[in-house]
Amino acid sequence: MPAGDAQRVWFPEMLEILVAAWSPSTTWDQLVELCGRLTDLRTDLRKSRGIQAPLMKCSKCGSVSRGDIKGVSVRSALFALRKAGAISDTDFQRLDHDWKKHRAVRGLDALGKKNDASSATTTSDPSGCC
Repeated sequence: MPAGDAQRVWFPEMLEILVAAWSPSTTWDQLVELCGRLTDLRTDLRKSRGIQAPLMKCSKCGSVSRGDIKGVSVRSALFALRKAGAISDTDFQRLDHDWKKHRAVRGLDALGKKNDASSATTTSDPSGCC
């Protein structure tokens, strides 16, 4: 496994798909769907290449375990588009602002899914450690 792959969030194949699918007329719903497909692709790539999740250390008890790789967020996709040169810094700032407003109005999480009040109140560590 190449160095850094355990922490890699964006594989080149994912970036190619993101840039190819992007257009200024892409709706938020389309981008949310694309991020879901990119999350699935990343999961498949990591599995097919035998890449395990990175090791994480619990800040409370100090135990070490495999971390959880979250889904590709819309904001992460916007950052990737900017880094790939598909959108300008000005476009990124506008889109980032518009996405924050869109999320707030519709009660969405970072992945574009409806916020679930019951999961938002969970206070324990998701790894089950503490």
